[in-house]
Formats: sequence, structure tokens, C-alpha cells
Amino acid sequence: MRSVSRLVFYKIGETGFCLISTIMETILKEQLIFAAQKTLRIGQKKNFSASRCLGLFAEILAVDSELKPAFLFDYSLAKSEQVQNYIQEIQKIGLFSQDLHILSMEENVLIINLNKTIRHLERTLQENRVPIIDVSAHRSSPSLAETCVSKQVKAQLDLLLKHLKSQVVQKGRCELGVVSASKIFSSEWNLCTMFGFLLGFPAAYWFDFSTSFENCLSMTELRVFSVSAFCHQITKNLKHQMYSFSIPEILYLELQSIVACWNRDLQSDFIKQSNFSELNISTEITCQPAITL
Repeated sequence: MRSVSRLVFYKIGETGFCLISTIMETILKEQLIFAAQKTLRIGQKKNFSASRCLGLFAEILAVDSELKPAFLFDYSLAKSEQVQNYIQEIQKIGLFSQDLHILSMEENVLIINLNKTIRHLERTLQENRVPIIDVSAHRSSPSLAETCVSKQVKAQLDLLLKHLKSQVVQKGRCELGVVSASKIFSSEWNLCTMFGFLLGFPAAYWFDFSTSFENCLSMTELRVFSVSAFCHQITKNLKHQMYSFSIPEILYLELQSIVACWNRDLQSDFIKQSNFSELNISTEITCQPAITL
């Protein structure tokens, strides 16, 4: 009789726990959706869909979890101030643990994990790991960038690193709970290249935009890498894509060791966090008539 009672009590307790867990999960999702729709709306345009709101949160949670240095906000035409307000709303829920920073580069807005990005850029420059792929339109095929281009990009990354370090100092003077923001841009910068490094890709594309914004990737075989994982705070049956980047197949052997190192670093970072599970890194070869960078 006692064993039956214990079993009934256990079953009731288990059901109650599952019910509470489901309710909490629903409330959390509603909070995340409300935060995005409240702060990122543009004029009278229709609000973000629920799935879009949750996908945006997963993108930024990956940055907060140090799985990537930054996220380029491309969900809407919202200004940096709106994105800043959005991050502050999410912080009130208590889901972020890192110093997130809003960085504006011309009309582009990035959400940056300051500590992760600074370490990433320092390591990139110190270890001379600045793999740049020249895809300028005048080339017949992609190639590794010439030394003069690499030196130029290194100088630009060093300038960006100094700017971010200065933001850490200034952040200490901000009010508690206020998300810091700054702007930096130079007309000499190829933003495609800068974003490649800021977003944590193992290699970045570069092209001579003084002559053309086109590239030579048309009908070029590209090895596309996709990284995904489950985000249990969002959904238990749909994986979230954290990375998607490509490397020309013609250069893959030359860059294979760099990609392998990037892979090991990502897996090491993944083990240290608990917001995402079941990491999956896949590759496929594609060939498209036109590639926009």
C-alpha cells in the first residue's frame, strides 16, 4: 500500500513539475516576443512574427554564451537605439550574463560580446591568423590576398580592437543595466572583411571596392559550413543555425588547418556553456550563378 501511495505521489509530482515547466516556458517566450515587438517596430509596419522574435533571441544568446563574438543585426531596419533598448529589455528578464555592446558601422548594427570579441581580435593579430580571400571582380578565380592587403586589414583590425578596449573602460562608468553603444567607421574599410572577423569566421572575403563591388564567385565551387544546435529555451525540436559561411573549394586545402583550429575552438567553447546542446557542424559544396557578399 505504501509503495502504491509513493508511486501515486511521484506521478502527481512529476506531472505537476512538467506542467510548471511548460507554463514557465510559455511565459518566457511571451516575454521575449513582447520585448522584440515593443522595441524593434518600424512605424506602422507589422510586428515581428513569434518565430522571428525567438530566432533573434537565440542569435544574441549565442553571442552571450561566447559561441561567437558578435551578431550582425539584419532582422529589420531598426536603428541602433532600438536595438540597444531591445537588449536592455531582455536583460531585465535575466537571461544574459555578459557585457553586450551595440556597435554601429555606417548603417549596420552589431551586437557584440566585448570580452569575447577583444580576446578573438587579440589572438587573431598576435598569432598572425588573418586569412583573407581576395574575390575582386577582375580576378578569374579567388585567391589568398596579397601581403599589402593583409597589412592594411591588420591595421584596421588593430584600430577596431583599440576602440573596443576603450568601450570596456567607458562601460564601467555607465549606469547599472544600461547597454553601452558606440560608432566607428572608415571609408577605407571593406565592411565585408571587417564583418568576417567580427562574426568569428575562420577566413574573411575581401575585394577592391574602389573599382567594383562585384566579385568573382559566380559559378565558383564553395564549401559551405553550417553550424547549428538546439536552444532549449526556445524549442526542443528545431535546431538554431549559429554560423553559415563559405570558403572557395579551390583554396580549401590551403585553409584547412585554420578551419580545423576554428572547429576545435568552437567545440571547446560549446562544452563550457549550457544554453545550447547537440552541436552539429556540416558542410556541402555549392555553385551559384551569383553570390552577394
